[in-house]
Amino acid sequence: TSKRDFYLGIYGALGIGQAIVTLFADLAPLIGCVYASITLHEFLLRGVLRSPMLFFDTTPVGRILARFAKDVETMDVVLPFGITDGVYCLFEVLGTLVVISVSTPIFVAVIVPIGFLYYFIQRFYVATSRQLKRLESVSRSPIYSHFGETITGVQAI
Repeated sequence: TSKRDFYLGIYGALGIGQAIVTLFADLAPLIGCVYASITLHEFLLRGVLRSPMLFFDTTPVGRILARFAKDVETMDVVLPFGITDGVYCLFEVLGTLVVISVSTPIFVAVIVPIGFLYYFIQRFYVATSRQLKRLESVSRSPIYSHFGETITGVQAI
């Protein structure tokens, strides 16, 4: 029974170690993105405040506000979970590829062309996705502009 207890202790220590490593692996992107969000906001604010008056004449306030809101929201909400999920997925895929490649070496000859195909499809997707995000940003601008004008007009009411 002492041998069993020894192995159970090792098993428990490995479980606790995994829990601690997982905690830090999940916490690190969150903390990093908070600092990055603060830096991004300061950078954006500095850029907007130092812009010439022509910029404010040609750019609606709603578009500026929408840009701030979307960028900071992405840094605070979307990016940390995307990083965490991406890292986990990367290690799962790499582990799977290594296991399959070791057990079936001919798999390497098949996966290389598939990898190139995936790369070219991804390049097309990124360009399309970028255009869709621009359209979304432009469509949000009137809402923020109207909101800003409403807040400005509250004092007159």
